[in-house]
Amino acid sequence: MSWYKDNKNEWKEIIETVAREEKRTVQMVEKDTIQSMFLYELSKESLPFVFKGGTSLSKVYRIINRFSEDIDLSMTIRPTESEKKQSNKIIMEIADRMGLLLTNPDAIQSRYNYNKYVFEFHSLFAGIPQEIIIETSYYQKVYPVEVREVKSYIGAFCVKQGIELPIPFEATEFNMLVQSLERTFIDKVFAVCDYKIQDMQDRDSRHLYDIAKILPEIELSKSMVDLIDLVRKDRMLSKNNPSAQPQYNITEMLKEIIRGRFYEMDYNSITKKLLYEDISYDEAVEKGIAAVARSAVFDYRG
Repeated sequence: MSWYKDNKNEWKEIIETVAREEKRTVQMVEKDTIQSMFLYELSKESLPFVFKGGTSLSKVYRIINRFSEDIDLSMTIRPTESEKKQSNKIIMEIADRMGLLLTNPDAIQSRYNYNKYVFEFHSLFAGIPQEIIIETSYYQKVYPVEVREVKSYIGAFCVKQGIELPIPFEATEFNMLVQSLERTFIDKVFAVCDYKIQDMQDRDSRHLYDIAKILPEIELSKSMVDLIDLVRKDRMLSKNNPSAQPQYNITEMLKEIIRGRFYEMDYNSITKKLLYEDISYDEAVEKGIAAVARSAVFDYRG
């Protein structure tokens, strides 16, 4: 990462200042900076990559206040085998230019619809390498999408303070394709039900918090219902999305999750430690999936 290494002292001071002023850890601001550079480089590519998931809620929509370390990517198309290989090549070339080291090469297959790239980088603040995770999922094309501004912690701080960095950093803020907030909300509701069916709790309770934060920003309107139905039809085609199948009633599943407090242990032991605000399990549930269950917008309509 020559753009980083060549100005170690400056970057260290900048990151420490932003971390202190924004009440974040230096490791989080440093990782966000590297994520931003990766996404900036990706935004210049010709393939229609789409930035989605929890990290987009932080870096684009600015509505969650939790640590999110993964970059989730998809496309506006169902990529061909050739396009999947090109996707892999692009990711690896960007990582190489940035000095990131892939630690799981045997797990990556360019023809797969899903890949999880685990990269290491040398931190200015830790004695051991730190990780950046890039996940690509091409099972379904992503819709709706929009071009939105992606911000880094450093970029947002500079805007707020009205200052310019003393060194070049093109990724302070930039535009790229992002999955809509409504679609992210829908995916996360289906996800909490999928994980319940599969009896998976570990590290998945974060979706409860995210749903609670997204819900005030969207409208459960007729257009939302139509989008839910469309997404369900797509998810039905994948064995990885069992809750989309007609035999499952999402409203009743959400009520079952609430009654059984299915995610409570994981939320209190994992998710709460990632939050930069005090949101209890009960509050996250009441403002999120409980409100969704009461609305019945996920009822299957055939």
